[in-house]
Amino acid sequence: MSHSGRPDLRSGLQEASARGLFVILEQLYQELPNTTCARQGSCCTLLPPVSTVELAAWLHRLPETPYKERAAQARRLVEHFLCNAAERRSCPWARPDSCAIYSQRFMGCRTYGLWSPQVYEKRATQAAQSQQAVAQAWKSMGVELPAEVLAPPPPYCRQVKPIGGSAPDDAAIEALEDRALQLSHDLPDSLERLHDFGGDIAFAVASLALGQQQALSLKVAVTKALLSGEEAEAHELLAKAGTAARRWAQSF
Repeated sequence: MSHSGRPDLRSGLQEASARGLFVILEQLYQELPNTTCARQGSCCTLLPPVSTVELAAWLHRLPETPYKERAAQARRLVEHFLCNAAERRSCPWARPDSCAIYSQRFMGCRTYGLWSPQVYEKRATQAAQSQQAVAQAWKSMGVELPAEVLAPPPPYCRQVKPIGGSAPDDAAIEALEDRALQLSHDLPDSLERLHDFGGDIAFAVASLALGQQQALSLKVAVTKALLSGEEAEAHELLAKAGTAARRWAQSF
């Protein structure tokens, strides 16, 4: 289990930073209002999708994180990817009453509760349809996903309130997303492979740490083991993957 192409990844991230793409991303974040909420935690029940430029920005910051926390993040993300077809998992950064990376959270987290109920419902329906497509893909491999994994996304939250102003309308939020998408297209060619992960940061880290094909085959093995009650086998596979994740984090 090893990651290849790391020098190209590093140089691509450095080039993206030199172009100011990550500064522009932060400026997009700042166009959203600060918010307050009742901290019910429903927004943290799923790992949010991220744009490719957000994934790149997170990878660029990673070496600045102390090794112990860097390794823990990598391990949690890899484990999340390997297990989330067999069991419903909350965001790896979720804490009982807070977010571990709140100041650096992603746009999907920042806009949660700001969309109108109508748009949120539309997006939730689209997410559910995508989930059903995933379930069918697993079914073709003889795996029936648990009902808890296929449960709908969290309900619309009415507890999020802007601080010192009004919430942007749906068109303004969508425009911010479009600008983040454009930043993703502006990333250096050497980071093109980051687009392959479909906004799934857990898949990205698992692929970088283990190799993409190894990550996918290991996910199938872990999923089948967990669903068939082979806990010892699943834990052994997860332990090996966790070791590979920590090694990747150490050398990144």
